[in-house]
Amino acid sequence: MADRKISALTALTSPATGDLFPVVDVSEAANVDKNKNITFGTMFRSLPDGSTGAPSIGFLSDSGTGGFYRSAANELAFSINSSFIGKVTSQGFQLGTGTAAAQLHLFSTDTTDQVIIENSDAGLDTAPDLVLYRNSASPAASDNLGNLEFRGEDSAGNTHAYAQIVSQIASPTNGSEIGTLDLMTSASGSVATRIRVKGENVGINEVSPTYLLHVTDNLTGTMVEFENTADDPASAADLTLNHHRNGAAGQDNDVISTVFFRSKNDAGTPGDIDYASIESSIADASSTTEDGKLKLKVQTAGTLTTQLEINANTIGFFGATAAVQSTHVADITTTATSGTLPTPNGTVTINNAASPTNAELLEYCVELEAKVEALLAFASAHGLMASS
Repeated sequence: MADRKISALTALTSPATGDLFPVVDVSEAANVDKNKNITFGTMFRSLPDGSTGAPSIGFLSDSGTGGFYRSAANELAFSINSSFIGKVTSQGFQLGTGTAAAQLHLFSTDTTDQVIIENSDAGLDTAPDLVLYRNSASPAASDNLGNLEFRGEDSAGNTHAYAQIVSQIASPTNGSEIGTLDLMTSASGSVATRIRVKGENVGINEVSPTYLLHVTDNLTGTMVEFENTADDPASAADLTLNHHRNGAAGQDNDVISTVFFRSKNDAGTPGDIDYASIESSIADASSTTEDGKLKLKVQTAGTLTTQLEINANTIGFFGATAAVQSTHVADITTTATSGTLPTPNGTVTINNAASPTNAELLEYCVELEAKVEALLAFASAHGLMASS
């Protein structure tokens, strides 16, 4: 074969592992022994280990100060500008200096952002997305799907999980799947669920919420507080119970809302009993002349019974039909054309009940008048009757 220039040879675009390179072995003393060959596969499996400042694989534009190198057994590291950036080990991938303890472990000593997921899409689709996917071949209720843990150290230098966000499968049934999301915090050294969202229900200190909002506690005293710090004389920290027919017109006698006071009875298997309630309803839904109704109920011989009803301008006690406010009853004006009327002092003495004297009867009448007028004054003061 005629001599040919190397530049004139056919280009090899897909080298095989056994393809040969000619090399000069500088470790040989005799020239006759220096010319050797090396396979393509061997050459790329025999790179020097390199170092942070002199990586085994570098780039001309970096003058060899950035690239890849073998930092230790079963480790592949990379550096930038002769500074260690990260490495891949049998444990996983790490960025920063430290001992990796997870498949992805980031180390840092500053307070800047460590992880940013950025997406520049201008459409309506969700992005950026972070998905925690538990790809189980046998999904079952109570399977944990993922955990976001906030970990720190205690005063003794022990590692402690101070808070967690955990998700579980509540029901894997196809078409009716139910999930849970737990917000957990540490209290007295133990991490437990403080808020659980299960399906459409939310529980506070309740892991099996049966209502849209279910709050459970085992301590006496205040359980829920609404606090408002507005420096204003207007109403604040309000609680509104708003029930309507999905925006449609309200109707007379619609029950708006009820506040129940519930506890257990003493049956062999104690049952839940509503011992009292406050019920609000529409008495008259007519526009501009609306009337409301409020009922106070208590258990009476096993039945929740209305004991006080306030209905617009009427009121009823002990289950009686609500009636309008009584009109004002004026005091009796008594004058004597002669003599002096007795002054009531709360007592009457009749010497002989079979034949009381006129003076004794007059004193009795004055005392009775005083008591009646005191009752009328009480009724007016408390709105049971008109004051004038």
